[in-house]
Amino acid sequence: MKDPTVANLPHQHPQNGSVSSSVKQSPFVSVVIPCYNEEKFILRVLKTLASQYDSSKYEIFIVDGGSTDSTRDIVEDFVRNHPTLSVRLLANPKRDIPAALNIGIAAARGDIIVRMDAHSLPSHNYVRECVSELEAGEAAIVGMPWHIKPGADSHIGSAIALAVSSSFGAGDARYRLATNSRRFVDTVPFGAFRKRLWEELGGFNEGLLTNEDYDFNYRARRSGGQIVLSPRAHTDYFARSTLLGLAGQYCRYGMWKARMLKLNPSSIKIRQIIPPLFVVTIVGLLALGVLSTAFLWLLLIVISFYLLTALFFASRIAVREKRLMLILSLPLVFLVIHVCWGASLIVGLFRSGRT
Repeated sequence: MKDPTVANLPHQHPQNGSVSSSVKQSPFVSVVIPCYNEEKFILRVLKTLASQYDSSKYEIFIVDGGSTDSTRDIVEDFVRNHPTLSVRLLANPKRDIPAALNIGIAAARGDIIVRMDAHSLPSHNYVRECVSELEAGEAAIVGMPWHIKPGADSHIGSAIALAVSSSFGAGDARYRLATNSRRFVDTVPFGAFRKRLWEELGGFNEGLLTNEDYDFNYRARRSGGQIVLSPRAHTDYFARSTLLGLAGQYCRYGMWKARMLKLNPSSIKIRQIIPPLFVVTIVGLLALGVLSTAFLWLLLIVISFYLLTALFFASRIAVREKRLMLILSLPLVFLVIHVCWGASLIVGLFRSGRT
């Protein structure tokens, strides 16, 4: 049976002899990049974006949250060396991503906004493909898959990158998984959309310091818009390099997901229920174990089932990558992801006020 999420949306390409008229009618595009202390990545991002679109209808905003490293100097030097390209450095006093996006988009002249990240690297055709998809008229928001790369040249860095791009680690978040099909999805990272959509939705929610993309995409879908994930381009995303960094990231994700669920309870997905349910089950059975050893035996069964499942997925990845040591490290990485995300979501649901 055909996957109902796969979009059979034909691409429209200009016919011979019509290229010049297509260029004349091309929309103005604004790329908005939230940024803070990204001296290692920002120059590569700017160089990759520089030649992706007609410079007469193209601008790039770096919205900086007060970087304390050499990020601003690098950007200013890039601006001096590219006088024909409109690149602007804007200040973000709030220092968070949704505020940066709203600042950049408010200043943008473009009909189309491409939201980019300073810690990722877009493919050479990223902007053009986003524009092509939006111009086809089928989608309100367009995104491309992540190609997740290790954040460090180490065994654990590789294990983390493989875990967060696997179905067991990432659930059914299609943009994290290998895909060759264009499809309708619930969310995409770094989406491209028309500025009028941002205006209609009231911008990004500055009360959500994480999950702001998912919230924006959810509101777009609720208003009748479709979200398309296209494999015609991609973004290289660099995963966390240590287990401690990964734990902090997923604790933050879980806390802010809880905040979003309070605002939009119907946005919950099955993949988002399983980790907190796992944590609640473990804690509940452990507590009930003081009443009866039967609960401790049940706890052992649950933990054993989880470990066997983690080992199964770890083994598949290890065989594919031809690195058997991953069988030992991947289950630990999976556990960090699931426990940190699930536990922090539960805590976030019971916290009041600003998460």
